[in-house]
Amino acid sequence: MRRPITAFFRFCLRIFFRRIELMGLERVPESGAVVFAVNHPNGLVDPLFLLSFAPAPVSFLAKAPLFHYPIIGWIVRAFDAIPVYRKQETAGGSLAEANAEMFARARQILKRGGGIAIFPEGTSHDDPHLRELKTGAARIALGANVATCVVPTGIYYTAKHA
Repeated sequence: MRRPITAFFRFCLRIFFRRIELMGLERVPESGAVVFAVNHPNGLVDPLFLLSFAPAPVSFLAKAPLFHYPIIGWIVRAFDAIPVYRKQETAGGSLAEANAEMFARARQILKRGGGIAIFPEGTSHDDPHLRELKTGAARIALGANVATCVVPTGIYYTAKHA
């Protein structure tokens, strides 16, 4: 099911965006444990680019509320996304406890030789520069105890507001 949906997203992206340039893709391994650390300038469109153009399947770390939306929730679950809980979503509980499963699932995917994608800025934004990065990508990669390729991934939109 992943392939036809990914092909549909790739088709839509190529229609909506006149020019898509992929640079450095030859340096991304096609197999083995990979962590894509991606900037996040455009909300839900950013994951579609990585999902559509990565050389192998990728599981995303996504904010927990997305799993409760009708259509988006179905999509994130279908693509084996992993919920990430933020302070405001723990309802007074421990943030560390809420995300213990997230770290375990992400590391398990890496141990199986899979790929994950994380947005280390922690949020999407319109700023022309990166925000302060969180440590999750490094913590996941180091905690997996397998050889892991960390791929800094930049997404840049020109004429975003045109």
